[in-house]
Amino acid sequence: MLDYRTALNQLLSAVAERRTMIHSTPLRKASARVLAENMYAQYDSPQFDNSAMDGYALCTNEATMQTEFTVIGRIAAGDDATSFELNMGQAVRIFTGAPIPVGANTVIAQEHTEVKGDLLHCTRTPQFGQHIRRRGEDIRAHDALLHAGQMLFPAAIGLAASQGHAHVPTHSPLRVTVFSSGNELREPSTEGLVGGDIFDANRYQLLTWLQQLGCTVTDGGILPDHRATTETCLQAAAATSDLILTSGGVSVGEEDHLKTALENLGELVQWKLLLKPGKPFAWGRLSNTTVMMLPGNPVSTFVTFKMLVEPAVRVLMGMPLAQAQPHAMTARADFTQAQSEFRREFLRGVMHTDEHGAVHVQKLANQGSHMLSACLAANALIEIPPQVQVNVGDVLNIYPIHN
Repeated sequence: MLDYRTALNQLLSAVAERRTMIHSTPLRKASARVLAENMYAQYDSPQFDNSAMDGYALCTNEATMQTEFTVIGRIAAGDDATSFELNMGQAVRIFTGAPIPVGANTVIAQEHTEVKGDLLHCTRTPQFGQHIRRRGEDIRAHDALLHAGQMLFPAAIGLAASQGHAHVPTHSPLRVTVFSSGNELREPSTEGLVGGDIFDANRYQLLTWLQQLGCTVTDGGILPDHRATTETCLQAAAATSDLILTSGGVSVGEEDHLKTALENLGELVQWKLLLKPGKPFAWGRLSNTTVMMLPGNPVSTFVTFKMLVEPAVRVLMGMPLAQAQPHAMTARADFTQAQSEFRREFLRGVMHTDEHGAVHVQKLANQGSHMLSACLAANALIEIPPQVQVNVGDVLNIYPIHN
């Protein structure tokens, strides 16, 4: 069995070789895609000196700042200012975003002025150079604009649009098929359950999580405890998917057929980790498709997705390995745990910041691998290394959860 750290690095290295194709994507369809190539600025930003205020652009002297000016015109956003050239003591009415005309060197806000006819009086002495956005003060032409491997969220897409890019080079969306496995599973229903049946929670949390990551998701449904059917479904999914994700059916029981099916059809790379919860986590390949098999317990599914599958999905989508790693921060323990585990453990916990700015974390009471309610209550996973006891005040790694 592999320790979590070794397993994560091996998994990410393996999937990094199988990234999706690169496409030129219209901006309107680029949300949550991963940028495939660096992009550079085509223009200075701002492209010209412009006003940061509604007010008046002034031609004045820094040494002897005057307060009386003659207004000679008006410039709005989108106007051409080349018809104006201000001389000392002249001003133009100007609006936010409008170009600064030749000769103007200061803008005064309109609320600090009084105007009678074409005579402008400043009720507050202007500061030389104020309220002017200078050409290129944000971005210079040919500067790095966006970097390969970053996910395109609204600000990044807006930045690309501001530079005139109508398309961006992105990795294609990751195609994922999700299965649950087990004769005992039933679809959520108002009709209730009979006998030993249970509602299928895992598939629904996985489908939602993958959609939030920007994947193109196919619901494969529930696989019965039947090896031939399982193999047929896996083969069909592999023909149209970059990744197959399953939950349940990967342990050592007589009715756990997923592991054997993958060994028969493709390659089982790794099975079983020194991880709590999540020991029976496995991955492998079927043709050109990556396959990851999660445990059947709901909390085990939650933890292994957060700590293993999500990073791997980000790498498959095109992110660099370092950027795809789970985001860790440190916190002081507000709890004790006297019993140590031989496996690395991820507890569900609640973090908070005290009045001094220090981050603390408290573990939740319900830590069973079937207790999914704790995953909703938690805002962090608490990492407990193997053979480590926890005392109040110990510094631990935690991983924020955004439910």
